[in-house]
Amino acid sequence: MPEPLRPMPVPRRNDEGEDRLDSWKELAAYLGREVRTVQGWEKNEALPIHRHQHVRLGSVYAFKPELDAWRESRKGVVESPAPLDQPASEAAKSRLPMRLLAAAGLILIAILGFVFWKFRSAGLAGSTPSSVVVLPFLDLSPGKDQDFFSDGLTEEIIDALSRVPNLRVVARTSAFAFKGKANDIRQIGQQLNVNTVLEGSVRKDGDQLRITAQLNRVSDGTHLWSRTFDRQFRDIFAVQREISQAIAGQLRAGQVPHREPTTNLEAYRLYQEGRYFFNQHVPPDSYRKAIERYQQAIDRDPKFALAYSGLADSYAYLAENFAVHPKEVMPKAKEAAEKAVALDDSLGEAHTSLGIVKLDYEWDREGAQREFLRAMQLNPGSGYVRHWYAHSLEAQNRLPEAIKEMRAAHDLDPLSVVMYWDIGNELIWSRKFDEALEHLKKASDLFPNHPILLIEQAAAYYGKHDLQSERRALDSLQAVFSAMPQTPAAFLGYLGGGAAHEGRLDAARRVLDELEQRRPKEYAEPLLVLDLCAALHDHKCLALWLERGQEERSALWVYLPLLKPSLSFDAEAEAQLAKYH
Repeated sequence: MPEPLRPMPVPRRNDEGEDRLDSWKELAAYLGREVRTVQGWEKNEALPIHRHQHVRLGSVYAFKPELDAWRESRKGVVESPAPLDQPASEAAKSRLPMRLLAAAGLILIAILGFVFWKFRSAGLAGSTPSSVVVLPFLDLSPGKDQDFFSDGLTEEIIDALSRVPNLRVVARTSAFAFKGKANDIRQIGQQLNVNTVLEGSVRKDGDQLRITAQLNRVSDGTHLWSRTFDRQFRDIFAVQREISQAIAGQLRAGQVPHREPTTNLEAYRLYQEGRYFFNQHVPPDSYRKAIERYQQAIDRDPKFALAYSGLADSYAYLAENFAVHPKEVMPKAKEAAEKAVALDDSLGEAHTSLGIVKLDYEWDREGAQREFLRAMQLNPGSGYVRHWYAHSLEAQNRLPEAIKEMRAAHDLDPLSVVMYWDIGNELIWSRKFDEALEHLKKASDLFPNHPILLIEQAAAYYGKHDLQSERRALDSLQAVFSAMPQTPAAFLGYLGGGAAHEGRLDAARRVLDELEQRRPKEYAEPLLVLDLCAALHDHKCLALWLERGQEERSALWVYLPLLKPSLSFDAEAEAQLAKYH
């Protein structure tokens, strides 16, 4: 079972009050003008003034850095001096040019104001995009039994906003790291590097819904927008769309693409339950429960493309997590993914599901990449899609590009252990062992004693020929497994390989024997045994497990060329490996 996510504490900022002005009087004093002049600048020249929501019109505030930037943009505007006393006739003669000059000045001010407004808007949509995290909505239902529904609503809003091109949306994993925690809005925003936080609650009683949503600014914790929706369950799609569009509008991010996945509300409820179980990621049980719910949703609506995509992912992840033989479940994943694309070619999730099948099962690197690129086009803000695209680059041995894409995915999902171990793996494959260890240290602070992070630490130390540190990492891994009934077969090969590296060949052989005994009842991923065979210089063992990897359609097979530099291969082993790539 994955370790719980533990967000790191972030110190609160104490300097916000020094940069903030809380009245027209303070604003006027800071700008050195009368209050009426400053109010006119806001109206006519885009002076950056903020207003409190649900408070009287005159309740305003502003930030000094924004005012300074506005004032900097007006440096070219010259205010005319007061006119000198003149004879009446001369004053009359001069009126027309003065009026023309004043008109020209107003036009120039208007142009500068428009340019400044465009500059601010471009800043929001360009180099410093608006960003938001949608925290898990609280379940306030009478029976406290609607967790799957409140989580589903949260995910739908995350998904809808992630399809808006000019908006950075934190992915589900990192958002849900704060579920059930009473963290300060500003702390959450700083930790996830976003400028707004959406929070809310759901009360479902029969067919009656009450949904409350509130958008908060991270810099000062103030409310930007809030609303309560009293609806019936049949209106759920309209409410999700309305909330998402309101947030996108507040952040000047553009239109949220319209999507209504099904008209059958019972099918949608079952789909939400399926996704709830899938996101628990406890193989194999949670995936099997997800499969059951998705299939029930499809039975009620055979044209429900999203449910087919969820079904495909659940089957694929049984193989992805080494819970079952790939040949047992991946054909089912392929059938469901192809059905999802056939039903809705504009569905990013469907193309992602098909890409996973092509990469993990069909070993079609280029075909998988086309699907992921199509999914990224349809859902540009999805860290999940981008991380799979990075895997397709890994499979093509394009590691610098893969690392860049995986870091971009990590930026969208900064509290996902998967992103951490994927980047760690790429650094090890790139033989950047010191950088990998530094990265894995940060990951271990967030996720102590996570088995995959410990395995990667051991691999990085072995790459540096530091066998003592490798042993410490593997001892920590063994301690984690000692709390389980038995060590998972997928990880036995690492422990055996570590023993072989140290010359404890009898212990390494015992691991090989145990793997053979457990194979009839438990799937052992063949490519995770190759290092053990290589460390033993057992070419017969190596040939056997390579053959098994090809025969069983290993989900790791496309990465075989990347494994070579990190394994203890001699010339004969290299020749064996060359037969397969």
